[in-house]
Amino acid sequence: MKCIVVHYSEIGLKGKNRDFFERKLVSNIKATLKDFAPIVKRLSGRLMIDYDPDDEKKIRERLVSVPGIASFSFAEQADRDVDDIKKAIDELSGGKVKSFAIKTTRGDKNFKYDSQELNVMLGDYVNEKYGWKVDLTKPDRTFFVEITSGDAFVYTEKIRGMGGLPVGSSGRLVSLLSGGIDSPVAAFEMFKRGCPVTFVHFHNWSAQKDIVRDKVERIVTVLSRYQPESRLYLVPFEELQKSLVASVPSKYRMIVYRRIMFRIARMIAEKEKALGFVTGDSVGQVASQTLENLGVIYDAAKLPVLTPMAGANKDDIIAKAKSIGTYDISTLPYSDCCSFLVDKHPETKARLEDIQKVEVGIKDMGKLVKIAVKRSEVKKY
Repeated sequence: MKCIVVHYSEIGLKGKNRDFFERKLVSNIKATLKDFAPIVKRLSGRLMIDYDPDDEKKIRERLVSVPGIASFSFAEQADRDVDDIKKAIDELSGGKVKSFAIKTTRGDKNFKYDSQELNVMLGDYVNEKYGWKVDLTKPDRTFFVEITSGDAFVYTEKIRGMGGLPVGSSGRLVSLLSGGIDSPVAAFEMFKRGCPVTFVHFHNWSAQKDIVRDKVERIVTVLSRYQPESRLYLVPFEELQKSLVASVPSKYRMIVYRRIMFRIARMIAEKEKALGFVTGDSVGQVASQTLENLGVIYDAAKLPVLTPMAGANKDDIIAKAKSIGTYDISTLPYSDCCSFLVDKHPETKARLEDIQKVEVGIKDMGKLVKIAVKRSEVKKY
């Protein structure tokens, strides 16, 4: 019988908590493949999925985007019987092949043959039946054989997954999502640590409002491949911008702007029951991302701020953005809601007490923050 064998790595290290992580991974796989109505079974150290071979290409494309999966294989399920395993090998023996290898793993040590004995027995069978030569270095085809406590599985390809932990096994985060390259990559990195992410984007109703909205929504659509459900808060920021420009010296505006963003995001985090934030900040990349300025900015968050891009080089971030599918969208031209706030000579070593004094002069800041949250539009994916 044809099936998919799913392997995980980190989940296997969870000891008494492994059951929780396994169940979360099963739930996420079912959600990802919901239109295929999959039957997902939990076996010893792995999962098994029933599937229709006609859907193999689409299922492959989706499973590579599920955090928690280390690898998966389209396999033949067999009884724990050498003759039945040989039949499974026959099912996978089509095409032009001159050399082969057998690689057996025996999860159940009570099976009557050890791995090496099975390799020899099955190798002799393939050599005699098909005339292929054994090549353990660069074979045309490798037959992977797994012996579990209940079944045997045979497959010829290990498809690499994302690894990490299943989304939902860690606490929720709020992502401050710009239209740039870095913040989508940062959110993606936290998916792999099991964190579901709620997205927040700040905008003003400029002449480019439809372009900006479309761009951000497309980014969230791509990121939604990696978690079962997503929400995007579109936060209007125009009134706060006007008040900020009128009251804050230009060299401090970007710092104050980001502190206000965190105040708004903090209220959204409370609604979402989120435990922290994730940003695309990379140390020293721009003036607002010096360590001094980041310390002042994060002071307004009052919750943990996770920065997975903090030590990453720009080239590495770009490469990751390309691999997850957000780069082409992120590089579309548009003017974001804070570009005009950037001073020619911005403050790079802000002091908290100076910024707090400046903020006192912003008219109705608390009221405007609440209004911005109230007027936010929420989209579900």
